[in-house]
Amino acid sequence: MSESAQVNSYDEVPYQSIPYPQSHPDRLATIASLFGLRPQPIDRCRVLELGCASGGNILPMAERFPGSQFVGVDLSRRQVEMGRAILDQLQLENIELLHKNIMEVTPELGTFHYIICHGVFSWVPEDVQDKILEICSRQLEPNGIGYVSYNTYPGWRMRDMIRDMMCYHALEYQKPEERAAQARTLLAFLAMAAPTDGDVYGAFLRQELEIIRRQADSFLLHEYLEEVNEPTYFRDFIDRAESAGLQYLAETEFHTMSASNFPPNVEATLRQVAQDIIQMEQYMDFVRNRTFRQTLLCHADRQIDRRLLPQYLVGLKVSSSLRPEPGGAKNESSEPLTFFGGQVRLTTSDPLLKTAFRCLSEACPDWVSFEALAQQARARLPRAVDEDPANVQRDGDRLGEVLIQCYGKGAIDLHCADQPFVGRISDYPRVDAVVRLQARMGPMVTNRLHSLVRLDDASRRVAQLLDGRHDEQAIVAALRSMADHDQHFVPSNPQAAGVYGATQEVLSVDARKSLEILASGSLLIA
Repeated sequence: MSESAQVNSYDEVPYQSIPYPQSHPDRLATIASLFGLRPQPIDRCRVLELGCASGGNILPMAERFPGSQFVGVDLSRRQVEMGRAILDQLQLENIELLHKNIMEVTPELGTFHYIICHGVFSWVPEDVQDKILEICSRQLEPNGIGYVSYNTYPGWRMRDMIRDMMCYHALEYQKPEERAAQARTLLAFLAMAAPTDGDVYGAFLRQELEIIRRQADSFLLHEYLEEVNEPTYFRDFIDRAESAGLQYLAETEFHTMSASNFPPNVEATLRQVAQDIIQMEQYMDFVRNRTFRQTLLCHADRQIDRRLLPQYLVGLKVSSSLRPEPGGAKNESSEPLTFFGGQVRLTTSDPLLKTAFRCLSEACPDWVSFEALAQQARARLPRAVDEDPANVQRDGDRLGEVLIQCYGKGAIDLHCADQPFVGRISDYPRVDAVVRLQARMGPMVTNRLHSLVRLDDASRRVAQLLDGRHDEQAIVAALRSMADHDQHFVPSNPQAAGVYGATQEVLSVDARKSLEILASGSLLIA
């Protein structure tokens, strides 16, 4: 795509600029640590984002880590200016957004410990793709980690077909809203016209229609209707990365790397046909019909240890939302106990493991260091525990092996950074400045886990007050003032307010409920 085409499309219809938790340096550093690398501590690092839009991804990172430096580059002047306007309000001094073509990024910009490139690689020409890999190779620090996301085959083969048809139909329309509307209309027609009884083509069309119906026009225009969208096979991407002096490290969706998540017969066949990790990943893409990857790269001379040893958990923090089944087996018994959470279930008969996961459940939402978890689990076993150093090490290794397996199944989370939120409401609750600003602008805010959270009107009002200087009584008083001076003020439960409007009791309920929502959404900070 030509530079002018990119400028016109992203300036005319800005892409939604949001946080991507899978690109966060905490995730990158954690996974690198599991493979025996020594990434730079993320509270004192340099981060570059290629294709930063208006900063929705790196701006919350900069607020959270004032000792680190962040640089964002984007070709869209309009989006960069939008981001700079936000920075002016926040007065952050450790982040810079540059209106710049990726092809113009030179060594003068410096070196970085983490380079992020999300949602760019597949949508730019081959020379720009090569430049992205060149930047990762040339400007990553020796222990640096690069993150690149891209569309993949074989999953995008059928989406290519849909994209081609929508582009063909929308080609004659000039206005973005018209092109998006016509593309939606065509896909809806095709989904309606295709056979419904056991027809694979019709089922796929209807599935894609449902996905696109939930997305904004900006997603449709930039994901499907851009001039360039070039998916690639994983093997081909890695070949190009290796040519640039890089090597494959991992996926940020760590669970996708585990063949044990397939049925046993599928896992056995994969292990038989795959001669190395690159082949294993490619064959797993074939099995999954994978459409998208978020790949981590590092310098080719780094020694990666793929044994996933328990010792690499030292220094990491562990969290889990799994809960034990009610009335389950006691810790000291040899009876199995099952822990549940979402789509995940874990069953174990090992007293040490049962105790450890009960400790995590009781601590939730707080994080526990691996070392502290191992100590707590041993200390809480009712029988005397042998404190022989060899046995302590053995128990720690056993727990570590299981935790890494659970991380690979999505049963726990691991972190390099310290816990960035508090799970309980303090006397003077606080959210960060980014959240207070976002709450003024709309319902979507970025929590301390770098994920989007939607707030209702009452929670938005309360969030804007949480600068650490208001106790709950002062929050209610501020809400009282808002209600008295804003004719559009509506409490969260108008029925309870009755004909007298926002009563003191209703406002007190609003404040407490909103604080609980903010706490459960990992938004409150110390």
